[in-house]
Amino acid sequence: MSTLADRLKLVRKERGLSQAALGEAVGSRQSSINDIESGRNKSSIYLVKIAHALNVDPVWLENGSGNVNGMSVNIVGQGALLPNYEPRTIVDFATGRFVDNDRCDALYRCPSKHSDAAFTTILKHPRDELAQNAVLYFEPFCTYQNGDVAMVVFPDSGKCDVYRLVSHNNRAFIQSMDARIDPAFRSSECRLRCSKGGEVFFTQSNDDEALPEVVLAGKLFFVAIPID
Repeated sequence: MSTLADRLKLVRKERGLSQAALGEAVGSRQSSINDIESGRNKSSIYLVKIAHALNVDPVWLENGSGNVNGMSVNIVGQGALLPNYEPRTIVDFATGRFVDNDRCDALYRCPSKHSDAAFTTILKHPRDELAQNAVLYFEPFCTYQNGDVAMVVFPDSGKCDVYRLVSHNNRAFIQSMDARIDPAFRSSECRLRCSKGGEVFFTQSNDDEALPEVVLAGKLFFVAIPID
């Protein structure tokens, strides 16, 4: 995104806000938001308020530097509500059991595009660059690529965790993101199966039935970091 206009327009639409709604949220007018998005105004006295209303890093919004979410973005306040799944619920979802989203304990809003099957979960323990207690957003209706971070379910044990997907010499591996594990022992070869709506899009020829089978329940597509 090379301009403030481009960045503002993209994020505003992802949040599902009209120019008028954003203007009202920051105490301005729709025409002021339009002037920025059209490029007529290169800055605004409302820029920090706009960034706060859209829940993005104001430095990124102003000049494109850094990460759109920054390092201390609060739980998002815009977008459709997604159910928050406990580990047991994720296993049920991945293995085709019925999940009643209306009975989930928590719901978190999602500012990015997603399918009706998307869900969130709370990260109980840190995983590489993912902070403890972060809210992780997963999309099951997706294509999995080499290097993606996915929610991996182990049907035999009824457990699940976040892993990175790795393909090497036409073989598929799941790579642990737990820093407590020696890097030399982080990768495990396995047979990958997707929950409904998913497709593995990198080459794998792991048809050895002696290998453990895991189910990919969703690809990580957004992270919300709670702050005190």
